[in-house]
Amino acid sequence: MQSKHYWFGLPKHLLWGFIAIAIFMSGDGFEMAFLSKHITDMGFTPAQSAMVFTMYGLAAGLAAWASGVVAELITPQKAMLIGFVTWVVMHALFMTLGLGMRNYPLMLLFYGIRGLAYPLFIYSFMLMLVQVVPRERLAAATGWFWAMYSIGIGVVGSYLPSLTIPAFGETGTLWMAIAWVTGGGLIAFFSLRNVPVDRSRVNLPLREKITEMSRAVTILFSNRDVFYACLIRIINTLSLFGFAIVMPLLFVDRLGFTISEWLQIWAVFFFVTIFTNIFWGIMGEYIGWIRQVRWFGCLGMAISSLTFYYLPVWVGA
Repeated sequence: MQSKHYWFGLPKHLLWGFIAIAIFMSGDGFEMAFLSKHITDMGFTPAQSAMVFTMYGLAAGLAAWASGVVAELITPQKAMLIGFVTWVVMHALFMTLGLGMRNYPLMLLFYGIRGLAYPLFIYSFMLMLVQVVPRERLAAATGWFWAMYSIGIGVVGSYLPSLTIPAFGETGTLWMAIAWVTGGGLIAFFSLRNVPVDRSRVNLPLREKITEMSRAVTILFSNRDVFYACLIRIINTLSLFGFAIVMPLLFVDRLGFTISEWLQIWAVFFFVTIFTNIFWGIMGEYIGWIRQVRWFGCLGMAISSLTFYYLPVWVGA
């Protein structure tokens, strides 16, 4: 798996891009495992807290859906820059005018718009991988992509707040996220700006660009395999991000864990995925992606999701 240009499937010339993903997603993930409880502690109901994440999820889903086409039309580098700037601006507005003023409509608005940002940033980099990495190397490179994602949003993004919340509080930790996202965004901007990507669609007339954008919608109905793949992805991802909303309320409010202990549990969860993302990226080249998703991604996730909930309920803190 090693060669002059690859290290266990990692494209060496895109190394700093992978690092940028990890740092960016660290900042994006700071609030993931405690924001729902933070909002309820401010006096809002669990239903209102869940609605904040629903708006965020809808926006993130829309951005993930369209990010590939957008990146093709303006280049992955420009799409990543737009995602980075949007994240920083919307997070600052969410903190000051939303949480800072306890204004629920503005919380929904700015956190929802911020949901457009991270998919545009990371999935534009994914498109760059597709464009510049040979097909026979793509599965392993994709595994590294998800490993960096897990390091960021799950490990650093969860474990570091378990240390900073006792020191700086939840609000201070949320503000600290901007520094991490800015670091990742700047690394990506300077390290990837000269990567040769497909620019064949950049200079298309506006009408043709709109037609290309519509492909993000029509492909779901014209390609059955893409539709099923998207459906499976949506269902499986619901369990992951749903846990980040529900489990803090279970572990802290019902089972008696501290918020720092819960964040460390969440960090361990994602720490394991660093290695399994790389492992399954490589294994997918040998056993096939469909078999891998069917038996391990679907059935395995169903069993582990039930275990993650019921085991602590039965055993306790």
